Amino acid sequence: MKRNSRLNIIFYTIAITLLLITDNANAYIGPGAGFAIITSFLAVFISFIIAIISIITLPVRILIRIIRKKRFLWNSKVEKVIVLGFDGLDPELVEKYISENKLPNFEKLKNSGTFKKLKTTTPAISPVAWSSFSTGSNPGKHNIYDFLKRSKESYLPELSSVYIGGTKKSVSYTHLTLPTN
Repeated sequence: MKRNSRLNIIFYTIAITLLLITDNANAYIGPGAGFAIITSFLAVFISFIIAIISIITLPVRILIRIIRKKRFLWNSKVEKVIVLGFDGLDPELVEKYISENKLPNFEKLKNSGTFKKLKTTTPAISPVAWSSFSTGSNPGKHNIYDFLKRSKESYLPELSSVYIGGTKKSVSYTHLTLPTN
């Protein structure tokens, strides 16, 4: 016989012997066990009640969403919004070239829509400016200050534009959930 199989036989023999010769062990179950059982039961019970209420009220909730959606669309003043953003484009040069009739399509857009100069961010570089534009918040909120950022775990550089973080607040509209600041 191998040495490992002999050790296994000895170990199991000792374990079985100890289990057979032990006496009853008295134990105290404190009130914490009761609270754990009661709270677990209450959590399951309340979840079950909420699920039933959700199923029963589903047609009413769907009807309210349909009514709200239609009313929201009736009150809107604009059908479509198109935002043209040109990275690195100087608005003074655009106005100069429009006045010199070198940019006729920009002139048509300016006359038929809105043409406004936008302030940039500090620092005035693309990832910071576009992140501020798309989130509606300043760099202190979205934490993008450059193309790269330092990973807190490994200290290696990461692309700051690919990080997706969670938000604390959000607004739901129809089937969309939009994060807010």
